[in-house]
Amino acid sequence: MSSVKFGYMGIPFSNTEEMSHIFCKQMGIEDAEFVPLMCAADTVSELLKGNVDYGVLATRNKFAGEVAESANALRGHDEIEIVETGWIPIHHCVFLKNEGAEVKKIVSHIQAILQSDNSLRELYPDAEREECEDTAYAAEMLANGTLPDYCAAVCRKDAGEHYGLYLAHENIEDNKENMTQFSLIRLK
Repeated sequence: MSSVKFGYMGIPFSNTEEMSHIFCKQMGIEDAEFVPLMCAADTVSELLKGNVDYGVLATRNKFAGEVAESANALRGHDEIEIVETGWIPIHHCVFLKNEGAEVKKIVSHIQAILQSDNSLRELYPDAEREECEDTAYAAEMLANGTLPDYCAAVCRKDAGEHYGLYLAHENIEDNKENMTQFSLIRLK
């Protein structure tokens, strides 16, 4: 018997990966494979092709609202159903390539930027904002040199630590009760 494949938007150390593991555990599935698919459109596409059994998408944040990326990916796909939804607390951190680096640009997923906007403006009032596909991907790009050293990545603490970055600020979400809803999807 082959393992059950959970495709999720993001890469390892993303919030969606965490929720994939939570859904898997809630379903009592012991033999699972977790497939990083970077974005909601790729997650839906791989589900439609039959390459994954389930998809996991971030769908709504308690304060920043609907995750447009996921809503757009699901639009017009009546053959997909939501099996389960769940909420988890979301905490964001600012990571730098090196301690003391000057921050000219902040890079992260749009949802993380929106959820931390006031804190980021206070911490880095002159820094430009740049969206990328995933919070953990921002950390990976900063660590591997794809992003210049003057960038900061906003991501989960474990993502920044995994990539060996310097933790500049922890729990910068504007509301300490920040939570995101995720949906587990499959073909009907």
